[in-house]
Amino acid sequence: MSNLAVLVDFDNVESSLTRAGAVSLAKILVPLIPASVLARHTAVQVRLYGGWRCLGTLTTGAQRLIPDIRAGSPTIAVRPGTDTGPPIRLTVELAEGPLGISATLQDTLVRNRDLRNFRARSTWTECASPGGGCGMSMHSTLTHSTSCSMSGCGSQLRHVLVRDEQKMVDTLLVADIAYQALALKATDIVVVSSDTDMWPGVLVATRSGCNVVHLHTRAGWRTQKRLMSTLSEAAKEHYMQCSI
Repeated sequence: MSNLAVLVDFDNVESSLTRAGAVSLAKILVPLIPASVLARHTAVQVRLYGGWRCLGTLTTGAQRLIPDIRAGSPTIAVRPGTDTGPPIRLTVELAEGPLGISATLQDTLVRNRDLRNFRARSTWTECASPGGGCGMSMHSTLTHSTSCSMSGCGSQLRHVLVRDEQKMVDTLLVADIAYQALALKATDIVVVSSDTDMWPGVLVATRSGCNVVHLHTRAGWRTQKRLMSTLSEAAKEHYMQCSI
């Protein structure tokens, strides 16, 4: 059975497409894959990349997705358009470790990380009252190292403002692209992301002769020219892009 890997940067997908669940998202993605690519495969494996574990415990996001995946996968996806080929066996899974290795990454989400090296923009176009009348202008001088005004206090703004941060997720996706192309000698890979962090994986895959379908997660988006310029003429023959 010829299996097509669809590697999805889950947090890079619009919430309007993910809120119905992982299996629903997978069924949306399959018809967007060019028919010429789907014709070479009888099964599609959708892998979702995200911060699924924190200190070894499943995150809330993972817990929301797992029941839907268990209930709805594997399933059958109908080929799009007038394609009369056999139905597609569709499986969905969370990417919790590298392909080909029986290991689970236990810390792909780190909570309450300090905000590092941030500053305010000098101008912002979203303002309804440009020219100094914006109510956010009071924050224009703030940086990560802005200190507390109280004498003797060592707090800085980076200690107050925190964020939850994914770790190893982008590199896991790139590693899986390389594994598919180099170890499994896959003929085709579909990458669903508009994040440029995965581009080195695309370069490796296309150079090896693997066809990469790059499905942008925002309508009308295209790969930046400066990235396209890094593809050799031979590699360009193995790269195709479209958008949701």
